[in-house]
Amino acid sequence: MASASTPSPWAVREQVDRLGASPRFAGSERLLAFLHFIVEETLAGRGATLKEAVIGNAVYGREPPYDPRIDSTVRVEARRLRRKLEDHYAGPGRQDPVIITLPTGGYVPLFTPAPIPTEPAEPDAEAGDGALFTQGFGAAVAVMPFRALNRDGDDESFADGLTDELIYALGRAQGMRVTSRSVAFQYKDRGWPVPTLARELGVDVVLQGTVRRQDGLLRVTVELSDPQGFVLWSDRIDAPDHERLRLQERIAATVLSRARLDNSGVRASRLSPGPVALEAHARIYRARQLMGQQTPRALREAQELFQRVASAAPDYARGHSGIADCQCDLFRLGMVDHATAEAVAKPAVRRALEIDPQSVEAHTSRATIAAWLDRDAVAAEADFGHALRLGGHARAARLYGVFLTIFERHEEAERLFREARAIEPFSAQQDIAEATCHYQARRFALLTGQLDAAGDDAMPAEVLVYRALSHVFAREPDAARALVGPVERATGTHRDLAYARAEIEAWLGAPERGWRLLATADAIPATAFARATLAAALNDEASGLAALERAIDRRELSTVWLPTDPRFDAWRGRPGFQALLDRLRPSRAPASTDAQAG
Repeated sequence: MASASTPSPWAVREQVDRLGASPRFAGSERLLAFLHFIVEETLAGRGATLKEAVIGNAVYGREPPYDPRIDSTVRVEARRLRRKLEDHYAGPGRQDPVIITLPTGGYVPLFTPAPIPTEPAEPDAEAGDGALFTQGFGAAVAVMPFRALNRDGDDESFADGLTDELIYALGRAQGMRVTSRSVAFQYKDRGWPVPTLARELGVDVVLQGTVRRQDGLLRVTVELSDPQGFVLWSDRIDAPDHERLRLQERIAATVLSRARLDNSGVRASRLSPGPVALEAHARIYRARQLMGQQTPRALREAQELFQRVASAAPDYARGHSGIADCQCDLFRLGMVDHATAEAVAKPAVRRALEIDPQSVEAHTSRATIAAWLDRDAVAAEADFGHALRLGGHARAARLYGVFLTIFERHEEAERLFREARAIEPFSAQQDIAEATCHYQARRFALLTGQLDAAGDDAMPAEVLVYRALSHVFAREPDAARALVGPVERATGTHRDLAYARAEIEAWLGAPERGWRLLATADAIPATAFARATLAAALNDEASGLAALERAIDRRELSTVWLPTDPRFDAWRGRPGFQALLDRLRPSRAPASTDAQAG
């Protein structure tokens, strides 16, 4: 039996497997065979027999038998192995529990336990089969080679390249340990079941997928499974079939952004996800997919999923921060009032930060509450900055950019949008944020020149509305008129966009529908701000100012755009409109030359 100061044979063998998956040993199969041989011989009590000739014959299979007097292969390989081990423990293996060294002048490896960290254990690190998180070294992921369904040579090459990009992207992420390319491609086209793969590779999850090309589009499906072979989540990304190398990078970045676990212990490689965390992560992933749609129905479904996570895994911060995020987004769309959003979101984010004070998502949620609900610019900027210092996060960068646009800090906002797009290239939420801010900054050309391979009907409702309005103010009526149909189909349940079709028609010189709706405004659920923008399109100043008064009384979020929205330009400088601007009195954000300095 191993003593307290000597790792068990099981722990040593697990460490050898960990070394096999290390990027430092990628492509070094013969060196790993060398390591495996000397480790097993030592564990079997045969360390004294590990001579140069023995290793040469066993590992390198020389014929005639290995003669160290004329063949230096073992000595050279031993030096390489020492360097690889040193590099591993200086880099990705800093947190490994077992240290394997090969002393100079011999071939018997030494096994020592890593020093015990002095930090206290994470509060959510539990033991047992129902563990949320366990003491460990981050999430272990096997990325299996993606399959090209068309069996076309170009598609096969794209699938292999995408696999490489995923291994690279996930391998660089904090708190993730990824099998090397050489290990992953041993299993290509061999049809191994997921449970067998997970057991063979010793990983928490297996990532795999397919590539299919049709009619100029590439469809990539991604699937993450637990060690029992059950699918935790799946995703699909459609993109034009061009710039394939860039497309691989963008898909890999998007998958990483959506798949990472927002837990400070995992990011620091002190914890590993347990079964409960993996199940919770599956629901969170689906909830975040729904949030990405930014429709009232999808947000309410996402809210239900986050609530289920918060109930089933009450010590997981992401369930609580997700509840807060959904409330902020529902408030933004005018689906819940200020008091309701505040009553639900604030306790949820407090609980998330109690569980994990270093959660990027929780700090982003608190920043959003400060910005959208409290209108506290100083607190919002501090929390957005802190969230981004904790780690790259698309939602944090994206919402920080929107926040800075309110204060007309457009260059800083653009830098943040670029950062968010790099983190998560395929994102409807990003499309909405950029469209909103380009419109408010009056950069109409960035919207009117926008194309979408899937067509206008695939665009989020807000993007369509801001594109149409940009065409209106850029004096391109025919282009705006072409968007009326897609706008009507997309905005049916958005209270803040309830009159979008009638408003655009009014701007285009067809006010009849708008006048009818304004006369019977209470018949359609809509925000007061939506009534105000319709009145602006009809140039009904009295109705518009009365609606804006109600919107400010209700603390509707869209009122933050009153100082910049082109729809109100005809009323600017008039006493009634200026009085409303004075009522808003937004807290100005501190001046900053670097948005990310926070």
